[in-house]
Amino acid sequence: LVVPTDVTQTEALQHLVDTTAGAFGRIDVLVNNAGGWLPRPVLETSERSFEAALRFNVTAAFLLTKLAVPHLAAHGAGAVVNISSRAASMVQPVFVAYATAKAALSMMTRALAPELAPKVRVNAIEVGGVETDALSHVLRDEGTRRQLEENTPMRRVGQPEDVAAAVVYLAAPASSWVTGKIFEVDGGVEAPAFTVPFTPL
Repeated sequence: LVVPTDVTQTEALQHLVDTTAGAFGRIDVLVNNAGGWLPRPVLETSERSFEAALRFNVTAAFLLTKLAVPHLAAHGAGAVVNISSRAASMVQPVFVAYATAKAALSMMTRALAPELAPKVRVNAIEVGGVETDALSHVLRDEGTRRQLEENTPMRRVGQPEDVAAAVVYLAAPASSWVTGKIFEVDGGVEAPAFTVPFTPL
C-alpha cells in the first residue's frame, strides 16, 4: 500500500495512519525515515530554514509516532524506529540545522522509550554516509567518493540494505528487550568521513 504523504502536514500524517490501519486492520511497526536538509553556513541559515529543518526531521516524526501509538500499543508489541544521522553526534561544520534536528530526534527517541514501554519500543539508527538519491549527486565526484571510502574503516560507502537490516532487527521480536537505544550504522566512523568546505569568520 503506497500512501503519498507530505510529512510536514499534520492532516496528511493522520490520513496515512487512518488509511494504513483501515487497509491492514492493525499497525505493528512505524519507521520514521523522512528527513534530510542541505548544508548551509550558519550565517546563511535563515530562521525559516532552521525551523523547517526541525519540522521535517523531528516534529513530523513526533506527530506520526503520537498518531500511531494507539495502534502500535493495541497488540502490546509495537515498535518505532527513527532514522537519525551520525551528524547528531559528530561535529560537522555547515550542518547546523540538520545536525541540531537529528540530535533532537535521537534524544526524542530516548525520551519516548520509557513512557511508551513496555507496549511500544522506540529505538533509532544514526546512519553514516549511505548511497541514496540524496547523496548520489555528491558521490558522482570520484574525489569525494574516494575521500569518504578512505575515511571509513569499512572502506566503502553505505548501502540502503545496511540500514534496512538494522531496521528489521529493531522492528522484530529479536529485539524485544531493546528500547531507548541509538544504533550507529556507519561503517565504523568516529569523525565525519567528508566535510563541506567553508570560510571561517
